[in-house]
Amino acid sequence: MSTSILYHAFGLKGIHYESTHFLGDCIYINARMTDQYVRCPECRNRKASFKGQKRRLLRMSPIGRKRCFLDLLLHRLKCLRCGHLWWPTLPFMDGKHRYVRSFALTALDLLKFGTIRSVAEYLAVGWDLVKQIHKERLSLLYRSVPLHKVKYLGIDEFSIRKGHEYMTIFVNIEDGRILHAVEGRSKEKIQPFIEKLSKKAKKLTAIAMDMSGSYYSAVRGWLPHVDIVFDRYHVSALMNQAIDEIRRGQQRELDNLGQKALKGNRFLLLRNYDSLEPDRKARLDALLKANHPLFIAHSMKEQLRLFWDEDFDSAKSFLEVWIKDAMQSGIGPLAKVAKTLAGYKTGLLNYFKYSITSAVVEGTNNKIKTLKRQAYGFRDMVYFKLRLYHLHTQRYSLTG
Repeated sequence: MSTSILYHAFGLKGIHYESTHFLGDCIYINARMTDQYVRCPECRNRKASFKGQKRRLLRMSPIGRKRCFLDLLLHRLKCLRCGHLWWPTLPFMDGKHRYVRSFALTALDLLKFGTIRSVAEYLAVGWDLVKQIHKERLSLLYRSVPLHKVKYLGIDEFSIRKGHEYMTIFVNIEDGRILHAVEGRSKEKIQPFIEKLSKKAKKLTAIAMDMSGSYYSAVRGWLPHVDIVFDRYHVSALMNQAIDEIRRGQQRELDNLGQKALKGNRFLLLRNYDSLEPDRKARLDALLKANHPLFIAHSMKEQLRLFWDEDFDSAKSFLEVWIKDAMQSGIGPLAKVAKTLAGYKTGLLNYFKYSITSAVVEGTNNKIKTLKRQAYGFRDMVYFKLRLYHLHTQRYSLTG
């Protein structure tokens, strides 16, 4: 070991190597400070005298499978010009933390591949120390999130925990980056960030979202010049809910007759017809032939899928005809879907203007689920949000 190795391998500047000793599975490197970085914090004078000393034990990155510590001798200094007394801080020291900066960088590098607990076990430290290092780094990275280049935005919510507790995220559709996360999904919760967007996101052109009334109201109130886009995912989800409601209603009627024809066929009705295997198609055909309301609803669902293959002009007339047919079907849930689509017609047609969807947001939600599973939940909500802002840097792949 030498002063040169300490500098090049661990980034330790302003010290002089003295000796090394070993104790158990630990390596202790003894060193003392030099006058290289001596400078009075008050008058910037470089001349000072020693007025006491102390030793600090700082954790370093491991060497092989051995834990490594720097046993550093520090001198208290007195400025010869202004008389100021101070304890020096060397470049590799991170405030009052009991580790050198290179140790924190090692922990951050390992967190790219492992969980907090696994990194803590490898470094032989508590998981709270690794979390603290990561949290401080993320806080520095995401003190402010740039909004001036955002063109297309996606808004969606996900469940934080059981009990209908949700968090709303705002995602830059072009790069998949989460720009903001807030607990709740009401208009009052999301409005502060919407106001911020109105002031800073001058290039914002369109926002993809579901048909939530709170989202729609907040965006329309503060971003009237921005187009709202409803994509096929949310429309399909709305239609599937209607079909499931019709199926349950029909099954209740059959229960009174002692029949169970519709039970166990939920996903058969919700799947796209052209993706079904031949035997399942035959089973579905027989089911629809025996139940007229489900036949109508399923046919309307399949017709609505064709809407997304149209161009703007034909899509407008297609949607008007579909809404009219659904309203006249006499089926309550289907008429309810038609009424909803009629109220959001402009947002549906904006899909053909921008060709953006919430697919990026849904993909981000899947990453969030993976993050939650890895952590077995989050108790520190500030840290959780920071992890969300950093999520666009994560890469997940199949093993094996």
